[in-house]
Amino acid sequence: MDLLRARNVPFMARPGYVREAWHLLPWGVVAGMAEGNVAGVVVSKTFQGSDLLIAIAVAAPLFAKLVSLVWGLVCVGRRKLRVLTLLASASTLCMLSVAMTPHTPLGGILFVAQMATAQIFLSGVVTVRTGLWKSNYPPEYRGQITARLQLVRLIPSIAATAAAAQIFDRDPAAYRFVYPLTALCGLVAIHLLQRVRVRGEASEIRQALGRPANGLSPGLAEPFTLVAMLSPGNVIGRMIRVLREDARFARYCGALMLIGAGNLMIGPVLLVIVTQELALGYLVSLSLLEMLPRGLMMVSLYRWAPYFDRVGVVRFRVANGACWFSFLALGTLAALVVVFRERIGPPAPALAVALFTASAVARGLGFGSGALAWNLGHLHFARRQDAEVYMGVHVTLTGLRGLIMPLLGIWLWTHTGLFAWILATSLSALGLLGYVAMARAETPPKR
Repeated sequence: MDLLRARNVPFMARPGYVREAWHLLPWGVVAGMAEGNVAGVVVSKTFQGSDLLIAIAVAAPLFAKLVSLVWGLVCVGRRKLRVLTLLASASTLCMLSVAMTPHTPLGGILFVAQMATAQIFLSGVVTVRTGLWKSNYPPEYRGQITARLQLVRLIPSIAATAAAAQIFDRDPAAYRFVYPLTALCGLVAIHLLQRVRVRGEASEIRQALGRPANGLSPGLAEPFTLVAMLSPGNVIGRMIRVLREDARFARYCGALMLIGAGNLMIGPVLLVIVTQELALGYLVSLSLLEMLPRGLMMVSLYRWAPYFDRVGVVRFRVANGACWFSFLALGTLAALVVVFRERIGPPAPALAVALFTASAVARGLGFGSGALAWNLGHLHFARRQDAEVYMGVHVTLTGLRGLIMPLLGIWLWTHTGLFAWILATSLSALGLLGYVAMARAETPPKR
């Protein structure tokens, strides 16, 4: 039985696809339990954390991406699999350390720190993995292969989140054994990762070290010393150089910045409303915030993948942006019901949950399309030898907005209420218009 549908993958890419898929099955548990919404619900309901601590927990996976360009530079001239193994091992150790976290308010702060540290290493895993995909999978099938790999990762991720939610509803202190079990899954995944191979890596390393192969120029990527890689000035300078030399990629990142800023503003606000304003339990909260969107992401990936390969990333981003705009517009209506629930009366909580459910559906479709565009979009602009650097720029910009926007969103919600939602929806609309303008300027893709 071909459970992984490997027969539909090109023959040369098939062994790498099968090996990576088996690795992603246990790794999906680690990725799911490290999600910002999962950590945010645990902080809110287990540790009774403040709105600020909740915002930091939700934003941790995002501002951890600030170091993604560093991870991209680390990969230059080095073995991808070796770097990937070290990063995965470090994030697994962070999960294991949660077993020692005390069930106190101080423990909530420590838990957020542990999850944030795990996310720093997980951001590197994402950055390195996209470089592996560029090496191992042909561009005309890359979207569909990536969709299948994302699906393989999502199934255990959603299952782990659902199981953890039910355990936490019975015992909020159960995190002491849930996260060590997650770490065990991570160790199994790391073992399976060693079977993966990277095609053409020797040639890429020779080129990065200044010995071009096949007449190709070294490109934007070059090996760095440890001091250079950890220097903020060098990293920011590298990012500015990429954006200056590739105006199309800069416009693409600008539109993504606007849409992403709107989404990230609302993440912690939505979690506070669901867990505190509406006082929903672990299972219902995580269903709205995580499981329903991720489930729809899983279902929609197969529909999105052929469309991605057919139209290219810019036109694809228009559809993706429309999903995110819908998520915020519906969420604004739900927040309006929450704010005026006393005037609306007894139906208000049920109406708010129904609107948030509709918003979660749009969010799930955004996740499904975004899983492809976010991981592969930069490859539309980057040359092979620059893939990790472009991904690093893209993810680092995500980290910059992740550092600012969630905290701004929770502050605006606390002090201005609905204005937080209105501003987020407006930013999303501007980003969508930016993608529409880029799509109109591009030459129609070949059919």
